[in-house]
Amino acid sequence: MKIYIESLGCSKNLVDSELILGSLTKSGHQISSEEEAEVIIVNTCGFIGDAKQESLDAILDLSEYKKSGSCKKLIVTGCMVERYSEELSKEIPEVDAFWGTGNIFKIGDALEQEKSEKIKMYPPGTIYDPDSPRVMLTPSHSAFVKVSEGCSRTCTFCIIPKMRGIMKSRTIDSIVGEIAGLAHQGVGEINLIAQDMTSYGRDIGTNLETMLREASKVEGIDWIRIHYWYPWGISDSLIELVAEDNNILPYVDMPLQHINDRMLKSMDRKTTSRRIRDIIKQLRTGIDGVILRTTFIVGFPGETEDEFEELLEFVEETKFDRAGAFKYSQEEGTPAGVMGEQVPHEIKEERFERLMEAQSEVSFEKNKSLIGSVHKGFVESVEDGNYVARISSQAPEVDGYTYIKREEELILGDLVDIKITDADIYDLYGEVV
Repeated sequence: MKIYIESLGCSKNLVDSELILGSLTKSGHQISSEEEAEVIIVNTCGFIGDAKQESLDAILDLSEYKKSGSCKKLIVTGCMVERYSEELSKEIPEVDAFWGTGNIFKIGDALEQEKSEKIKMYPPGTIYDPDSPRVMLTPSHSAFVKVSEGCSRTCTFCIIPKMRGIMKSRTIDSIVGEIAGLAHQGVGEINLIAQDMTSYGRDIGTNLETMLREASKVEGIDWIRIHYWYPWGISDSLIELVAEDNNILPYVDMPLQHINDRMLKSMDRKTTSRRIRDIIKQLRTGIDGVILRTTFIVGFPGETEDEFEELLEFVEETKFDRAGAFKYSQEEGTPAGVMGEQVPHEIKEERFERLMEAQSEVSFEKNKSLIGSVHKGFVESVEDGNYVARISSQAPEVDGYTYIKREEELILGDLVDIKITDADIYDLYGEVV
C-alpha cells in the first residue's frame, strides 16, 4: 500500500514517525504523497493548546483525501491520542484507527486488518534498538537519536509523563550502535534528544557522561549536539567533557522556564535562581565559545508583573545566544491547570511580545558579532537560488540558517568553511572560503 505520514510536534515525535515508516516499508509498503496515498497517518502532538489545534487541523485537512484522493484509511497516532483517544473517536468519525505512542512497530496491524480496533493502546513509549528499520525524514547528513523515552519529573505545567510514561533509558550499546550505523550511511551530525537529557542512564545504572564518551569515539561523526540539558543534572564532569577537544559541540540547550524563585517552586522545577545563575557562569567559564539556548514560560498561574520584570531583566542581562518563549497553556490533568490566579490571555500575549523583543535585540547583536569570522557548516539545501547551511551554533529546526550565494557548485551534505558577511536577527549570510 502507498503510505503518507504527517509528523507534527517535536523532534522526538519525528523519530517515531521515521520508525513507523521504517517498519511499514520493511513490510512492503511504499512511501507516497498525500494525494496518492492509500493510507494516511497523522502523528500528533498534545503538549500545549496551539500544538493540539495544529494536530486537529491536520487531521481534518487530511481526512478530505478520503473523499477527493486515494485514501482508504486514516490513522491517527502520537501524544494527542494518549490524552484524548475516546473524545477524538467520537468527534472525528472519519478516522479509522487511533494508535497510542506505545508499540508503534505494530501500527501495520491497523493497515492490514479489514476491520481493526478503532482505538489501540499499549503502555506508552517505544524503546527502539540499532536494528529498528527507519526512514530518515531529515537531510541525509543529520539525524536525531533518542536516548531515552518518557520523563520522571513532576513539573506542574507538563503533561508529558502521563502521555509518554516514566523515563526509560536506552543502553549505551544500543545508542552507540545506532550512531555507528548512521555514520556508515554518511550522517555527520548527531542530535541527541530526550525529555530529560541530564538524567539519562540513572534508571539503568549509568550516566550521560559515560554514554557521551563512547558516542564521541564513533568514527565519521563530525558533530554531536546535546539537547535539553536540565540545570539540576549538570555536573562539573559533564562540563569538563564538553570542553575537551572532541566532536561534542559546545552547544547547551537548557530549558529554564523562569528565574523567579517563587515561580520555579510553583512549577516544581527543583532548582533556584541562584543555582541557575551559578550554572550559567560555570558553563561560560568552563566551555570555550559555549552557545547557550533556553526557553521560558510567560503567564504561568500567579505570575505577577514584578516576577515577569525579573525574568525580563534576567534575559537582558544574561544575553542568551538563543531564547524562545511559550505562553502558558492551561492543560487539564496537570497541577498547574487547576491553580488559581490564571493569567488572562491578553497579559500573556503582552509579556510574550516584550520578552521576545528583548531577546531579538540580543540575538541581533550576537549575530552581528560573527561578521568576518569563519565557521564550519553543513550545506543542507538550495532555496531561491542560494545554498542553505547551518553552522555549529545553529541546531536543526529550532535555530536560524546561514545563506550562501550560489557562486560555485556545492554538494548537499558537505561540511564547508563559511565566512560570515552579514546577519539579521535570526539568520546569517556568508560565502565559502
